[in-house]
Amino acid sequence: MRAVFFDLDGTLVELPDDFEAVFEAALSDAGVSPDPEYHDHFVEILFEHLDDCHPEPYRAAMADLCAEFDIVPDFEELAAAYVDREVGATELAAGAREALDALDCQLGVVTNGATGVQRPKLAHHDLEEYFDAVVVSGDVGASKPDPEIFAAARESIPADEYAFVADDLERDVVPAQGAGFTGVHLVDGDASADRDGRADATVASLGEVPDVLE
Repeated sequence: MRAVFFDLDGTLVELPDDFEAVFEAALSDAGVSPDPEYHDHFVEILFEHLDDCHPEPYRAAMADLCAEFDIVPDFEELAAAYVDREVGATELAAGAREALDALDCQLGVVTNGATGVQRPKLAHHDLEEYFDAVVVSGDVGASKPDPEIFAAARESIPADEYAFVADDLERDVVPAQGAGFTGVHLVDGDASADRDGRADATVASLGEVPDVLE
């Protein structure tokens, strides 16, 4: 029996191109006038919390932002507004639903981030029902490429074989292979772009995944 795991951001869903616009819209939703300093500070602190696998990085970063700049609105309101905006700005990757429908095996997600953001992305695109396990770095306390998060994925779904599909060769695919997964590299439109051949398989779209895993 095989279990197939997918990366989320950049693989199953496409992230917005302009995160600063998402941030400014979230502040406006909460009645705060945007300021370029706010965004720069928020991003710096947010990535520190994400690197530390903080369970609520957005909430913590907004709390720091409000304290640093003496912003009056509730930081929890700001964090919720930002998460809503970021989730709403994602788009389902082409071929994602078709690939998931075609795979006759247990399915999972391995993603860096916070449960309170990553799981809503799945719900927003009606993907939750496909997955038997969702492994999030904020829950595990380790993020890709750390082997610990792949070990957590294996523990979440007992199987004889494992595969991992992702768009990042260095952070996702190669470390997954080191953890015993078949590594499938999703490249942007041209499977020949992966010329070093380190991935077990390379696909130009999610629609090709079921065929390469047959």
